[in-house]
Amino acid sequence: MSDAPPSSLSGLANGDARFRQILDTAPDAMIVVGPDGTIALVNLQAERLFGYQRAELLGKPLDALIPERFRAAHGGHFARFLRAPTAREMGSSLELVARRADGSEVPVEVSLGPLRTEHGVSVSAAIRDVTDRRRIEATARLAAERLSSAVESMQDAFALFDADEKLVLCNSAYRALFTTAVSGPLVGCSLELLHSALLDQVEFPSPEDRASFEQDRRVRRRELICTFDVMTRDGRGLRVIDRRTPEGGVVKTIWDLTEDMKMASELREARRAADAGSAAKSEFLSSMSHELRTPLNAVLGFAQLLQRDKKEPLSSRHQERVAQILKGGEHLLHLIDDILDLTRIEAGGVSISAEPMSVEDVLGEVHAALGPAADRAGVHVHVEPVAPGGLPMIHADRTRFAQILMNFASNAIKYNRRGGSVRLAARATASHVRVTVSDTGMGIPADKQDKLFQPFQRAGQETGPIEGTGIGLTIARRLAHLLGGEVGFESTPSVGSEFWVEMSALVAPNAGSVAPRPSSSPRPGQEARGLVLYVEDNPANVRFMVDLLADFDGVELLTAPTAEVGIELARTRTPDMIIMDINLPGMSGIEALAVLQGLEETKAIPVIALTAAASERDRERGEKAGFFRYLAKPIKVDELEAALQALLPAVKP
Repeated sequence: MSDAPPSSLSGLANGDARFRQILDTAPDAMIVVGPDGTIALVNLQAERLFGYQRAELLGKPLDALIPERFRAAHGGHFARFLRAPTAREMGSSLELVARRADGSEVPVEVSLGPLRTEHGVSVSAAIRDVTDRRRIEATARLAAERLSSAVESMQDAFALFDADEKLVLCNSAYRALFTTAVSGPLVGCSLELLHSALLDQVEFPSPEDRASFEQDRRVRRRELICTFDVMTRDGRGLRVIDRRTPEGGVVKTIWDLTEDMKMASELREARRAADAGSAAKSEFLSSMSHELRTPLNAVLGFAQLLQRDKKEPLSSRHQERVAQILKGGEHLLHLIDDILDLTRIEAGGVSISAEPMSVEDVLGEVHAALGPAADRAGVHVHVEPVAPGGLPMIHADRTRFAQILMNFASNAIKYNRRGGSVRLAARATASHVRVTVSDTGMGIPADKQDKLFQPFQRAGQETGPIEGTGIGLTIARRLAHLLGGEVGFESTPSVGSEFWVEMSALVAPNAGSVAPRPSSSPRPGQEARGLVLYVEDNPANVRFMVDLLADFDGVELLTAPTAEVGIELARTRTPDMIIMDINLPGMSGIEALAVLQGLEETKAIPVIALTAAASERDRERGEKAGFFRYLAKPIKVDELEAALQALLPAVKP
């Protein structure tokens, strides 16, 4: 407000209606204070701002509109202004606090100007309520403080560059990267300067590598997101990410990956150690299986020979004793198999070969396989026909799926009562196929049910007359999980139990019903002649084979203690078949097979593996090598008879 020409304040106060109308339409409160410090003129906005009527304000000391705590200083300010009156524009106005009629306070901005009249210099004041502006400014300050606090709390380095690529904001983690590289404040530094300072800390193999790196970055720097990893000279791994903002600026984050890289390295080392341990464990299991099966082969083999001896048959009393030997040996063999199987699963050493398969076919196979055991136990086993339309196919490993059902069904027979029954049933839901095995046995006590799938838990039968390992159900559950399925059960003591396995359905139902397949065992045919070479270093096993084949008419047996000797005998005698141990002194059985397959005179001779190396991995390796059969020790005489029957025209004991 500029200096006004001299006039009468009373004239201003009592001016015509047009002047008052102009004054009242002003957006700010207008007050004129005379030389004596009293209010001589106010407009409508002043009435509204201070809550007074116009008549109440005229003649009132200006101090009445100032909070009491500021009044003492106000007098001095007013006197100094009158001594040197100059206009103060709104841009350089004072921010003060005014007092309303009700005693409340309001923040105001005041612009002063001198007004010269015939009575001297008066003061005109334009007063603006800045409550909303103060609130907006406070909100903006709070938002800025929160942003600054959030940026500062970031563990990783953060920086914001404007459209001119000048630094406008960063946190302490970012500043820490340049404490020695850049002198002075970072704000205002260019992006390229700071980038170059960062690269000075990076370990490059050569200046050419740095130049190539910078060239690649210059090509990519206009991308919306540009990421690169560097390794500093002090061993820190950094990931630098530049993101373009819509305004053309850059948000830069620098992650310190040192700890992550250290953890990743430790994980790799731990994985390598675990893989080495797993391999060692698998090797130990294979070796342990061999060491356990070798003496069992002699025990069970000779027991079978005693039981089958027709030249000097055993008395019924001795037959019972031999039967107990076979029963105990087979139980020990099953225990070994279960423990090794469980350990292989836990070590991740079980291979799964999944394929589309028919549940109905597997049910038929299980029913046929369990027939003899059910007959001995006096238990009736039947398979319920499926619903019309058949069952959907499932995607699973056929052998492992059958193993689960065999475990459930064999338990249902073993823990049943004589004259009881076992029911195998399958039904399909919208997305799954569930197979249940129900029995009419003794059931499982309620206090034992929660531990049923834990290893070596036999639901209170640990000391009972029924033999078992307590591992089968644990294996069944873990195999089901490997196949992507689930198992469970329901049981009522003294009534029976129902175990189930559920797998995801694969395709449309496969028409047909379950037709149990008859169990068939190769029977000896007519007498014929043949030459058999047995390569084995264990004298007890050789003695067993000699005794076994001695009962077969027309079969001549050659033996060799090493693979090297066996190869020479095979070349000179050309036997009709070769039975080969795998773990031999010197050349192994698999290596010997490769040699035999490479010789013109022996390549057509079928070779049967007979070994205590009976793990799944060993079996897969043997089948891949080309053995005609892969038989595990302890040998079952019926299996060997079947192999002889397949390779010789006829075998008759």
